[in-house]
Amino acid sequence: MQQLVAGRNDLTDEEWEALHRLDRGQPEAGLVPQTMRDLLVGYGLAAKRRGGAVGVSEAGKRLIHKHRVET
Repeated sequence: MQQLVAGRNDLTDEEWEALHRLDRGQPEAGLVPQTMRDLLVGYGLAAKRRGGAVGVSEAGKRLIHKHRVET
């Protein structure tokens, strides 16, 4: 199954903030609801890790970095 990789304009403000929270790690990543984590995984911006944790994928890291450079 191929994942959709979303861009910044495809994300709501809430999804963008959730991606940043995941990127910052705990304890902020723990504040992201499971449904939002699943959505970001579906977009290809987050990935499930061992033990069930969800973190930012390489595509998600590239998107965050690209947005920082452009702004």
